[in-house]
Amino acid sequence: MAAPARASHPAPATAFPVADRPSSQERLPVEGVLPADLDGCFLQAFPHPAEAGRPGGGFVLSGIRLGGGEATRHRARTTARHETPLGPLPALAPPIRLARTVTGAPRTPGHVTLARPVRDPSTREWHTVASYPGLGHAEHLTAGPDGVVSRAQPFTLDGAPLMHAVALTGRHVVVFDLPVVYRHAAALVGARLPYAWRPDRPARVGLLPREGTAEPRWFPVDPCYVFHAVNAYEEEGRVIVDAVRRPRAFDATPDASDVAPDAASAAQERPDLWRWTFDLATGAVHERALAPGWETALADERVCGRAHRHVFGSREGAAGPELVRHDLVTGGVQAYELGRGLRAGRPVFVPRHGGQHGDAEGDGWILVFAHDDAHRRGELLVFDALDLPGGPYAAVRVPDASPEAYRAVWLPA
Repeated sequence: MAAPARASHPAPATAFPVADRPSSQERLPVEGVLPADLDGCFLQAFPHPAEAGRPGGGFVLSGIRLGGGEATRHRARTTARHETPLGPLPALAPPIRLARTVTGAPRTPGHVTLARPVRDPSTREWHTVASYPGLGHAEHLTAGPDGVVSRAQPFTLDGAPLMHAVALTGRHVVVFDLPVVYRHAAALVGARLPYAWRPDRPARVGLLPREGTAEPRWFPVDPCYVFHAVNAYEEEGRVIVDAVRRPRAFDATPDASDVAPDAASAAQERPDLWRWTFDLATGAVHERALAPGWETALADERVCGRAHRHVFGSREGAAGPELVRHDLVTGGVQAYELGRGLRAGRPVFVPRHGGQHGDAEGDGWILVFAHDDAHRRGELLVFDALDLPGGPYAAVRVPDASPEAYRAVWLPA
């Protein structure tokens, strides 16, 4: 079968409008040919603009339904439900909730934060960590496909660090206790995200048993922050964790803010694709950069908790944002330049159905939004995941702009 024609346009862009309006849908133009097996919805969630300053407030769901070679945009306003912390779509669980424990205990002194839930493909369960300022503990939450929490296991955690990501191995949940912590004073004045960098707080990564009641085993690491965890797995008595590592985050320190950074200092602040290796026998930690300058990163979710070969993501290149694939076996890197003036969203991997490689890792599509803020428009782009330099197979044109989404997910039909 001939491959779909590829879109013949230079760097594109994308977005969802956020006007306060009832649920709606509209047909969107498509350049190129959408793959026949791409049947589902690319769905995003972001705070409703009228309630952006209120944690736990309403949010906008907006998605593009792909199928039959056509694209339709759907938009709806909804409200977070505290009774189901992960909601009906755990991959879109809001990162901040109003203060309330999932087990029905009294309200806590501050916000509740949820790390981005991760799905175990073998059990279809979702795992995340909820942090409660002022209580001295966090909870490992396990939920079913419907988002209903089936287990909430507390573990000791002081200082209420902001945990944005977790990872899974077959036996552990990987938790990141890093130097971004809750600030009660900021919460009192209404800050939507009352967290700040605290350089005197040690950084550590914990391996929390997925079953039982044991506390995490903590390993010290160099100070940093993690927004995106790629994957984790166990191999020969070691746990390997890949993530996008930033040297620091949420740092309002005004040092040198009035001085243009030189190349060396800029390199020190850039996010990198990073690997930690934790030796379970000796407690030794080895960490190193896998690739420089990565803003986001992800793996094929079908290999969650197992050794992965491919890492997909985005980085800022010389000519603007780029989509990137890093082959961890060969060391090879593929990249596609989106172009100057664009803002790339977080890529999403979609497995190919009926492909010639079966369920082989990486056999699928990369979907990404590229926002063109200057022209207030954008495009949803579809790439062959293993052939990024070939350019997009198709581009769904979106005629208006949107803010950054806090979650994005592909929902198969």
